[in-house]
Amino acid sequence: MTVTDLADPALYADEFPHEVFRQLRLHAPVSWQPQARGTGFWAVTRYDDVLTVLKTPALFSAWRGGVLLDDPPPEFLEKLRESMMNRDPPDHTRLRKLVNHVFSPKRIALLDEAIARHAAVLVNGVRERGACDFATEIAGAMPLFVICEILGVPVEDRQMLYGYTHRMFASDLEDRTEAMRDAMDAASAMRAYGAELGRIKGIKPTDDLTSDLLAAEIEGRRLTAGEFQAFFMLLFNAGADTTRSMLCYGLDLLLRHPASLARVRADLALLPGAIEEICRYEAPVIQFRRTATASTELAGQKISEGDKVVVFFPSANHDETVFRDPETFDIDRSPNHHLSFGHGTHFCLGAPLARLESKHVLREFLGVPDLEPVGPMVRARSNFLRSVLSFEVRFRPHAPHI
Repeated sequence: MTVTDLADPALYADEFPHEVFRQLRLHAPVSWQPQARGTGFWAVTRYDDVLTVLKTPALFSAWRGGVLLDDPPPEFLEKLRESMMNRDPPDHTRLRKLVNHVFSPKRIALLDEAIARHAAVLVNGVRERGACDFATEIAGAMPLFVICEILGVPVEDRQMLYGYTHRMFASDLEDRTEAMRDAMDAASAMRAYGAELGRIKGIKPTDDLTSDLLAAEIEGRRLTAGEFQAFFMLLFNAGADTTRSMLCYGLDLLLRHPASLARVRADLALLPGAIEEICRYEAPVIQFRRTATASTELAGQKISEGDKVVVFFPSANHDETVFRDPETFDIDRSPNHHLSFGHGTHFCLGAPLARLESKHVLREFLGVPDLEPVGPMVRARSNFLRSVLSFEVRFRPHAPHI
């Protein structure tokens, strides 16, 4: 079997390496992957093994080494550990309770009308031009608007903050050491912004999540300054980029499958199922890292305490033992228990919001006639998130809906 560097961001710059993942699932579902700059890691590629890792945080820890594949410097790891994403129960459970109410079904339902209205505004804004960059003007603008409204971020600061997100997870720098250093600088800048926003909201609270987090108490204590900054960064990053990717890859898939596109256009009741299949087929998150807290065994491989264990979502979502004809894009697929939003303790808090945003944006944009891509999507270099820089499309220009 050909040796492939699964940590190389260039490997994911075009399509997912599905044949590489298929061979690994068949012959080495938990395989040791050496790193030129690092200790190496176990790559977990089979659905059931990915589930085992994700639902066993006591054995496969997010806190011990953080969730980034490349080992962060110790001082940066300490900052990362202030985030819920890099914690295990019971700390993770305590922190998650602080924001559960914001993403409750009741609160999401209250956001439905505002999201639908903004989707219409975004699409109406490009109708007369006959072309747009879907990645930035629609797919990027929608989640950026929603998460910033929730957090109370002023309009004029939103693009600057998204620039920090890009540097953290999809660096343009090819040297991994330089990319890590730049990501650390961007994270520090975002945390500093969160601290200043928190200072302002602390003096004059408003009706937003930032003010709620500052005032919230759980088990008799409030968030530390570091925990608040980490929360702000996590919520902004998760809200701004993954939905953008879902929408870009979703539109691309539907345009490449005209029969499915025609069916969805004719019956919008098919859209939720199509969105789930989009999530399965083109996972917006590539991998998460865990660290073994004790010696164990997984798929016949002996894993030592301290080893990095990395789960690959695109591979799990295309596991032929779980999904029939996994390389087929099937909007009728049922059941569709994909892992694109994770599983267990760290299941994506914003999954209902991402689904809602995707439904309204695609419903509005698929109504645009003669829709076609101008060229291929421009993807960012990343081994973590499938960020899309640009996706130019054109369509028949016409007056916007009133």
